[in-house]
Amino acid sequence: MASTIKNICKGVIIMVAVVFCSCTKYEYIDGGLANGVHDCSMWDYFHTNGYDWDSTKVMIEHAGMKSFFDDTGEYKQITFFGITNHVICRYLLEKGYTRVSDIDVADCKKLLEALIVPKRLMTEEIPEGRRLVIKDNITEEGGAVYESVRGELFLWKLQDPYQGMEHAGAFHLYIAIRNNEKAKPEVVASSNIQTNNGVVQSLNYDFNVSNFLINR
Repeated sequence: MASTIKNICKGVIIMVAVVFCSCTKYEYIDGGLANGVHDCSMWDYFHTNGYDWDSTKVMIEHAGMKSFFDDTGEYKQITFFGITNHVICRYLLEKGYTRVSDIDVADCKKLLEALIVPKRLMTEEIPEGRRLVIKDNITEEGGAVYESVRGELFLWKLQDPYQGMEHAGAFHLYIAIRNNEKAKPEVVASSNIQTNNGVVQSLNYDFNVSNFLINR
């Protein structure tokens, strides 16, 4: 059974590599934006797309945090910077785990809490900005700071040039742990997936779980 899971995860990683090679120049990966409004809870939305969210559901239940997503918990509206199956499979391989339940419960909880902002956030609300790290000194300009369930996040947008014209191309939404020079920025791949109790901002397939657990 363990070898089967490892083989499945390896297959997913190979497939993700192919996806990256075939992306457009805007590096956009469609994780659900084509159908961005769902008349259900966030938990029920996850059930509509097992390809991206099956392992995420297992992690949520393993951490004892289902109430955050099924509209029965303390927060009636949340924004979840969602980690997908591909991210979780890669983390399992890196750590030598065979299943999500092998991950320490406390780490699952820390990670998920760090990725939940207890309010509804649409990409249009996030200002443009930038984050520079030079010799361990962080400069955060523009953007916005939000309190997650565990700690502060810095969010910002950057716009690509288009046909040689500045500020004319696609926007990219970025997220980083606030004032932590060791935690690299992460990019949102599919934005504004709306449910009745919040918004999913689906993170890129190369999201690094270990980096985001730093000092959590």
